[in-house]
Amino acid sequence: MAPINELIGTLSQAKHGVRLPLAAPWHGGINAPVLSVLNDPGEQALVPGYLCLRNPDRASDRQRHLMTAFDIDPADFCPWNGYPWPRENKKDLTPDEALDGGQALLEMMSLMTNLHLLLLLGRKARDAADAVLPELTATYPQVQVIRSLHPLGAKSTVHREEQKLVWANIAQLIRQSRS
Repeated sequence: MAPINELIGTLSQAKHGVRLPLAAPWHGGINAPVLSVLNDPGEQALVPGYLCLRNPDRASDRQRHLMTAFDIDPADFCPWNGYPWPRENKKDLTPDEALDGGQALLEMMSLMTNLHLLLLLGRKARDAADAVLPELTATYPQVQVIRSLHPLGAKSTVHREEQKLVWANIAQLIRQSRS
């Protein structure tokens, strides 16, 4: 976790010392095969102490449910945010925010030692990756990118079924990465 938390410290200073959640020790950290990217850490007053699936919010709860349903170990994941800094405006990322988030994502990916899968969950995660897509795909051609709904984005039965198919595929890809 130390390399991730050092990056988080650097990113925190880049935005004038704004508080960012630290990497949780119960995830796979830099050795995880999956980098799971959500939106942003939430309002500054509500920023959790850790960037993890154990946080008491609905998105974490839904992601834990999906991981349990498909027998995915939390140690296979390293959580991240498309825009790692808290935002007051919860609308779409501006082009500058998407680029900042994308550059932070590339820095995070450079720390990963066993990365096989980049999981982009939600529009903000996708926008950050898209802002640096040429560099991302050129630097990490071996990493499979999966784009899906945010864990809370599956509001209809059809979307929930699509989401389950994506997570079944994720579980399969994790098993393949082990062999």
